[in-house]
Amino acid sequence: MARVELPESRLSARKRRRFVRIAAGLIVFLLFISSGLVGLTYWSELQIKDVAVSGAQTLSSGTVETFARDRLAGEYWYVFSKSNIFLYPKQQIAADLIQAYPVLASADVHAVDFHTIAVNLVEREPRALWCMQDERCLFMDENGVAYGEAPTFSEPVYLSYYGTTTGEALPKQYLTPEQFQSLSALVDALAQKISDSAIVAVDVDTNKDVSVRFANSFTLRFALSDAGGDIFERFSLALTSEPMKAHKLSDFEYLDLRFGDKLYYKLK
Repeated sequence: MARVELPESRLSARKRRRFVRIAAGLIVFLLFISSGLVGLTYWSELQIKDVAVSGAQTLSSGTVETFARDRLAGEYWYVFSKSNIFLYPKQQIAADLIQAYPVLASADVHAVDFHTIAVNLVEREPRALWCMQDERCLFMDENGVAYGEAPTFSEPVYLSYYGTTTGEALPKQYLTPEQFQSLSALVDALAQKISDSAIVAVDVDTNKDVSVRFANSFTLRFALSDAGGDIFERFSLALTSEPMKAHKLSDFEYLDLRFGDKLYYKLK
């Protein structure tokens, strides 16, 4: 069978040329729009020039400003400016600040105007110490978050909590926030109940048994899993029992409340 190649019709040729012109025009248009968008991200009227820092206490405002400016430098994919007010990485700045400085409880970054962003910080407040067996201690906030090395105090300033810890990275969590808050509230109530002897340390062992040590060498033991209100009530009742009324609290080595209604104690 013979085959003959027919020449391209004039109509087909015109259609092909028109398609090529349209495609080329569209490419030029898209390149024009893209270059315009890229240029817009570098427009001086939309560039961040100032970083306003508030809430810094132990941290230097200058340090935070430099930290934020470092993350405003450069481009996305080597094309779009990171310092554009509509494109700047506010979530990254906030997340990186909290990761870099464990003392921060929160960081909020937002635009003030077309040239300024605000970095609002909330720093953790020390509530207690988390101490290790080597007597190295960390500051803890009200949620039991350990966030920084504590110095050695000549006089007790914060109550010391003891317990196992793993890893070196900060921040670390002592117990859970709910457990720590409940335990801390109970310890405060016990300190008010026994006002003639200060609480010097709280130790939570691997079995989640708690030992509250007083300055007079008396120790109160209870289970972390028991409700704080129940423990306080049993302790108050124990103080009115015959063995406890016959002696001063400092005469006891310990009082154990881990066994429900049964009271275990040991005299010195």
